[in-house]
Amino acid sequence: MKKVTALILALVMAFAFAACNGSAEPSNPAPESPTPSDTGGGESAPPPDAGGETEAPGGGASGSKSYPNANADGSINLDTVAHYDPEYDYTQNPKYKVAYLATENSFLYQMSANGFEHWAPLFNMEFVGFLAANGDSDMFLTNLQNLIDQGVTGFILDPDTTVFPACVDIISNYPDVKWMSQMAPPRDGATGDGLPIGGNLINPYVGFDNFDAGAQQVYKLDEWRKANIPDLPWSEIGFITFNFSTSPPLVERVIGAKRAWENVGAEIVDGVNYFEVDTASSGLTLQGGLDNVAPVISTHTEFKNWLVVGLIDDLGQAAATIIEQQNLTDGSCVVTFGGSGFIAQWDGGQFDACRYALYTANNLYSEPIAGAVYAYLNGWATPDTIWPSWVKWDDHGAEGHTYPQLRLPTVWLEQDDYKHYLEWSDLYASANEYNYDVPGLTLDDYSPFIPVPDDFKQP
Repeated sequence: MKKVTALILALVMAFAFAACNGSAEPSNPAPESPTPSDTGGGESAPPPDAGGETEAPGGGASGSKSYPNANADGSINLDTVAHYDPEYDYTQNPKYKVAYLATENSFLYQMSANGFEHWAPLFNMEFVGFLAANGDSDMFLTNLQNLIDQGVTGFILDPDTTVFPACVDIISNYPDVKWMSQMAPPRDGATGDGLPIGGNLINPYVGFDNFDAGAQQVYKLDEWRKANIPDLPWSEIGFITFNFSTSPPLVERVIGAKRAWENVGAEIVDGVNYFEVDTASSGLTLQGGLDNVAPVISTHTEFKNWLVVGLIDDLGQAAATIIEQQNLTDGSCVVTFGGSGFIAQWDGGQFDACRYALYTANNLYSEPIAGAVYAYLNGWATPDTIWPSWVKWDDHGAEGHTYPQLRLPTVWLEQDDYKHYLEWSDLYASANEYNYDVPGLTLDDYSPFIPVPDDFKQP
């Protein structure tokens, strides 16, 4: 464990910040780039009607709704109970303290903290702060223990993925403490035949199919290639895919990306025109990306055109920075999965090779995560009963657990057309994160729900 003085300073800074700021084995994807409606934008299916018409504690006061987003007969709907219901009176229930803990402190995590800070009071929770451990897993665990000791009972956790079992070891000593993860599915690290990458689930997960996320980035790059450099031979294009080899979810994205290049017929050769840039030793930061990608681009001057799978915003921005320094922006394209960093630079008038982001609005991402923590604390659901329609038949935990994996809709944001979706996300979440003054918005423009994929059901 780190020195007590450093830990106390970190805690003080974190709470000051809060006060100031107020898969399993994948299937082969189709080789064509999807439309926004294929990935959850535009016309989306409504939430499932299933959800367990079961009795649960925590009924409402006389004359009020017993549960948020309840079934027509008033019974609990476990598929929708974690989504915010403006017609439900959350103040009739106890107020809980919730905190967001992360290993890193990049722009991406700051944006996540903003989302949880937005939803906490709507769910009648007190957001006590965002606390980052500066890449130190021991400090992350110490921060978790200290906040539990201070009476915090709700947590959103973003540690290094290898630390999830240690988090469970701590939390298991406190029956009143409930948690969700955000960036990555929480797994136990087990290996063996038939096990998903990273091992068995040890809690529900809200997020994405990482294999498909990698593939979709490649299909978007190929779409851009066809529109801008259609006659350029594969051998004259440089391909970069960022990796973070110690994170199973991110490795899945890399596998999906490479499979997609094969599906579109790209002639890629490792170390010749295709380069996987691993930042595991330097971190998921802009500087780590710069340190690792600069030698690749600057030494392979034979390529005047680069197609880059950014993995996350900071790494994609690092590649675009080096491409810009080499005066190769016009003939190159960088995509990412995420988008908060890209949005910030587009808002600032910086338009470089960072052209597309496969994105879920921050408030849509954080809503069901915060809502699930609240549902656990209020006794409406458990990690084994929430989102019953989203239990994947071959990837739901060990020893009889039925942990679900709620998937979120994604849309493609582009440099010249990204404000509509973001302004819609404000309308949906009753937030003021963006101020683009987009006319004609309606709640029906997008949806926070997508249908349950076919691969969740046993064949």
